[in-house]
Amino acid sequence: MSPFWGLYLQSLAFNAFEIGILMSLLQVMRIFAPNLWGWMADHTGRRVMIVQLAAIGSLLSYLGVFFGSGFAWLFAVMGTMSFFWSASLPLVEATTLSYLGEHTYRYGRIRPWGSVGFVFAIVALGYWFDVRPIADLPWAVLGFKVGIAVLARRIPEATIIVHDSAHLPVWHIMRRPEVMALIGACFLMSAAYGAYYTFYSIDLVDNGYSKSSVSWLWALGIVCEIGVFMWLPRWLSKVSMARIFLTTFAIAVLRFSIIA
Repeated sequence: MSPFWGLYLQSLAFNAFEIGILMSLLQVMRIFAPNLWGWMADHTGRRVMIVQLAAIGSLLSYLGVFFGSGFAWLFAVMGTMSFFWSASLPLVEATTLSYLGEHTYRYGRIRPWGSVGFVFAIVALGYWFDVRPIADLPWAVLGFKVGIAVLARRIPEATIIVHDSAHLPVWHIMRRPEVMALIGACFLMSAAYGAYYTFYSIDLVDNGYSKSSVSWLWALGIVCEIGVFMWLPRWLSKVSMARIFLTTFAIAVLRFSIIA
């Protein structure tokens, strides 16, 4: 959705403010919903079941895009869809790490497949939209959501590992200076990417880029991401995670400066 949904909303004659509001719903729900879904997963011990229910709920609520195109209607549809959708990624990540147990270094071999799927989807859709209207996008997203709902049933359940600090209130962790600094840094990075995800494709198309060119520019960043995931286990044995974080933030500054 990220590379093309803004263009789809623009095709519905929404202005920049309205597009920003609608796209922000994908992130707004990530502030509240994962806490609820995570609490349910901890108390039921059924992470995968919740992922499956969330996938179906996201699919059913997404169907609303085919029944209206007004701002209020899409606000309700995207908000509801995002509420369910935001449950999936954190719980799948937690399930993956639990499933790996002491072999968490193998995470780098699993995670890139999400990036490969992203590259395949945006490049294929980019060429498709060179010859077809952006109005086809909702149908493409529907196909992927059906696939997610089906494949979610194949995720194996993993034993939930209870940490010693699990019984402590979350504030005992969040008030630590290093944790607050990390949260602040992630907030600023997300703010930067919020503008990028929402308006970058629109800006490129307005400046004469074809949809396929836009898709390749998005894909380039994801290809680099795949490389990072593949090499990360080797880096972690030699370089601290703090230094890796600082390096990535420095690269982000360079990246956005070049774009500007």
